[in-house]
Order: sequence, then C-alpha cells, then structure tokens
Amino acid sequence: MRAMLSLLLCLPLTLLAADPPTPIGWGVVTAPAATAYGRDGKMVALVTGGELFDVFKEIKANGKPAYYAALMRPKKPQCILLGEDCRFFPGETATPKGDLDAFVRQVAKQATARDYYSAVTLRAKLLERARERHLATSPAKDLATRRAELAKVPELDRKYEAAQQAARTNGERLKYQDLRKELRYRATGLQEEIKRLETTAAEWEKTHPFDETGVRNGAVWKRLSANIDKLTPKAKEAGVIP
Repeated sequence: MRAMLSLLLCLPLTLLAADPPTPIGWGVVTAPAATAYGRDGKMVALVTGGELFDVFKEIKANGKPAYYAALMRPKKPQCILLGEDCRFFPGETATPKGDLDAFVRQVAKQATARDYYSAVTLRAKLLERARERHLATSPAKDLATRRAELAKVPELDRKYEAAQQAARTNGERLKYQDLRKELRYRATGLQEEIKRLETTAAEWEKTHPFDETGVRNGAVWKRLSANIDKLTPKAKEAGVIP
C-alpha cells in the first residue's frame, strides 16, 4: 500500500486538474470493490463493480496499468483507478458528431457493462457477507467494521473541506483543518489495523476454513447466478466480457 501511495504522489501535477482533457475512452469497474485514489495517493472513494467512468489518460502505478479518470457520478469526481480493477474501452468517447446510431450503441454497451458487473458484484458480496459472519467468531471479528469505517472517510473529509472553505472566521477554518488532519491520521490507523486483521484472518482460516457450500446452494445465490447467466450472452455480444 505504501509503495503504491508513494508512487501516486509522483504523478504529474497536470493530472486531476480543474479542467480535464477530452476522454480517450471509458471503462467499467470489474472488481467487486476497489479504491479510487486522488493525485496525492489518498483514497477519495470506494467504487464497486459496474460503476462507469471516463478515461482521460493511461498511466502506470507500480509499473502496472492505471487510469486517470472521472467517475460517471454527479460532479464527475476525478480520480486514479488501478487497471487490475477495471476494463477499459479505448477510442469510445462522447457522441460522434451526427452519428446518433453510434451514440445509441455506446449507451447500450455501457448499460450492459454496468448491469453485468453489478450482478457479479451482488453475488460476490453475498459470499463476502457470509465469510464476514464466519470471521465474526475469530480474532479478526472487527475487520468488517474497520473496513466500513474507512469507507466513510472520503465523504466525511469532503464535508469538512466544504465547511472549511465556507468558514467565515479563521478560528472556524482552523477547526475544520484540525478535523481533517485528525481524520487523515485515523484513516492511516485504520489502514494499518485492517492490514493486521487481514493477516490474522488468513492465519485463523487455515484452521477454521470457510465452507461456501451453504451459500452456493441457497436460493439467493441461485437467483443471482440465474440473472448473471441471463446477462452473459448479451455481455459477450457487446464485448464487455471476453
């Protein structure tokens, strides 16, 4: 993690500028959960499978592919996404001038990508929640709670930042500045604790293996799997999965 963050800190200052360049394509998050980073290497958001984004530039992170992108959310937040968590469709950009058919095809392809990877994520999370219940009896029982707390950090930091910018007195500005500093310390502590708990969980599971059979035989798993099977032919035809 530290190696990744230090590398991201070295990214050109032109990235994540106020006025992003023209997209060179778009992408979809394929991992059930992934981190979106800011230029400073800090987490700015958690993203999940099926989330779409515009790509402005292909870059490298620890020698591996990554993307300078903007999430297709309100306000189009800019971030850096790791290539291993995504699928990129180069050359597919905004509406081709006068080509309505091409635009309709692209929108349909994006919807298919979103639907397919969202469905895969729902099934993966079903298994992950079952595993978390299994870990609740282990020394790593606080792992899910710590992850949930870390996931709230970016939004809380944005709120503090907005309050800091809107402050009318220097005292108020310093108050929110201190709160943001404390939040960064807390985030660092949570990351270290999560890493430790993940190691503890891995060690515990060697002697207390998680049995997936019950989940995979359940009605919810089968219903989610049937939905994925239904979406798969369309996703293959559209080229959003191999």
